[in-house]
Amino acid sequence: MTIQDKPARRRSKPNPPTTPDPVEIAMEIEASGKTPTGEASALLRRHSALIDEQIGLARNERFRNRIRSVRDIAIAAMVVALVVAVGAVVWSASRASGLVIQPFTVPPELVEDGLDGRAVAALFQDELVRLDAASTSVRPATSFRNDWSEAITVEVEAGGLSLTDTYRALTRWLGQETYVGGGLSRTTTGLELVVRSSDGTAVTVQGPIDRPNDLIRLAAERVYEQTQPYRYAVYLNNSGFALPVGPERQALQDRSRAIMTALLSSPSETERLWGNNGLTARLDTSARDSVPLLETGLEIDAEHPVLLLNLLRIQGQLGLEEAAFLGAQSAAHSMSDPDNLAKISADRQATFVLMNEAILADLRGDWLQALEIRTRAASKTSFRPWWLDIARDRVDTLTALHQPSAALALNNRLPLEALSYTQRTANRALYLPRAEAAASLDQWPRVLAVLEAFEAEVAPTLPPRTSAARETYLWPKLAYARARTGDLAGAQVLIAATPLDCYLCARERARIAELAGDRAAADRWSAEARRQGPSLPFAFAERGQMLMARGDIAGAIAFYEQAIERGPRWADPQKYWGDALMAQGDEGGAIRRYRAAADRAPRWGALHLAWGRALEAQGRREQAREKYEQASRLDLSATDRAEVVRRLG
Repeated sequence: MTIQDKPARRRSKPNPPTTPDPVEIAMEIEASGKTPTGEASALLRRHSALIDEQIGLARNERFRNRIRSVRDIAIAAMVVALVVAVGAVVWSASRASGLVIQPFTVPPELVEDGLDGRAVAALFQDELVRLDAASTSVRPATSFRNDWSEAITVEVEAGGLSLTDTYRALTRWLGQETYVGGGLSRTTTGLELVVRSSDGTAVTVQGPIDRPNDLIRLAAERVYEQTQPYRYAVYLNNSGFALPVGPERQALQDRSRAIMTALLSSPSETERLWGNNGLTARLDTSARDSVPLLETGLEIDAEHPVLLLNLLRIQGQLGLEEAAFLGAQSAAHSMSDPDNLAKISADRQATFVLMNEAILADLRGDWLQALEIRTRAASKTSFRPWWLDIARDRVDTLTALHQPSAALALNNRLPLEALSYTQRTANRALYLPRAEAAASLDQWPRVLAVLEAFEAEVAPTLPPRTSAARETYLWPKLAYARARTGDLAGAQVLIAATPLDCYLCARERARIAELAGDRAAADRWSAEARRQGPSLPFAFAERGQMLMARGDIAGAIAFYEQAIERGPRWADPQKYWGDALMAQGDEGGAIRRYRAAADRAPRWGALHLAWGRALEAQGRREQAREKYEQASRLDLSATDRAEVVRRLG
């Protein structure tokens, strides 16, 4: 390689000299463990102070930012709260309803007598409150165009402008309140009172000068009639019930019916619905006429619980128990929806639900549940007529549980003599606890005597509202009592007069035919009863009893099974099945059935007697004796009691 071939060597340029940072020098001195002095120390202190100042400025800025954020949030919250408050006031004002009575104009000479405008308004208010209290109904206040039930007030004039005045102005502008005012004046013959309302109602009444209270009462009734026709019709009907039978009572009820009938042509569907319902609650409307009225109402609202419950009750009175059962299921479904439940007056919603549940339990034979439900319903019911209805139904339920002594004891504590025919014949048609109690103990001559007396003395006087139950409940029961006491001819004549579409009537036709030895007719009517009530257990159990009496044990058991499918909590078919198993020599199976029956009717005397027989047949004499002793403390027929005494002796 030649000299020219060697690469040229680059020379690096030296870094320019740097000036030492005094702060770094001071920090290095302090880091070495030595104390900086002189200029280094002063510089370090100044640098530290500068850092502290910068940190403080940053902290203050953050604090100011935080204050601004809190302030902004507070302002926003106040704005939101104000908007919400204003909105709530406006919403409340828009929802305001009820009646506001403004001071009446009164001439000076009447004011001097102490009857000023506010006094007249207060007296008018008292009369409206009285009318409202006397027109209690299951119809909820919210369904009325003018709901006065909780908002009948007298307006007081005040000077100046206040928040109250502002709110009152809003309610007049946005709300649904009805304002009533008017004037009292002298005439040549006495006094004249004119009442005008904001919905266009105007009433003018006149009367003697010395009876202003009567004039105010008359005006209040006229206003109530024009603005609350349904409630006024209820008021007239209730007032009529308080009077003895006669022209005055009839006049009130006729006028009530005319007002309710006029509602059927109302442009309001709600008024038409309640008009149809109101007509069915009257004594002068028959059960059969009630059905199309309620069905018309249900065309407007197919899930209305009041109409559904009233319809199923009417169907029960007519003997259409399958329809009543299906209706009770529909009513239960309806009342499970809060919107539908709100169609019932708030103070009666709980009772309505329980009453429907009890009817469903009745139609399944679940008497224990029915008794428990009615006990709860009685504790929740303050409306006395309903309380009495529930109490009488408890009597009926105790009889169905084979406790006639307890049923009669409860019945004897009720003021039955104070009840009208309507109240004595509610729900389960003609309510005759003494006859039912006697029937449960096979005291058929006593049953016949009670029913014959009722047929002769009471049934002909029943009003149209309850007269259908005479044919669908009283006559079938009376016909069977005649058959059981040997009057088969009289039984057959009476049962032939009962309706063909009546479930109980078909059942009793079958049982009477069986007693008469006409098995073909018994089979035919038993099949018809099961056809009319395919969901109900009663005709199936009675068919089993027929076959059992004929010696067809297997056939009887098959019908007991079908009865239990439809009424799993009904004790009777369980006991009957046990009796059938005993007849087959199956004491163990019988005991199991008796135990199941006792779970459903724990105080049934005949059941414990039969249970004792089964235990004794197994050789379990001590346990059998316990059952006999238990039966001796319960209700028994004369024949069963004699057997218990013999077995214990």
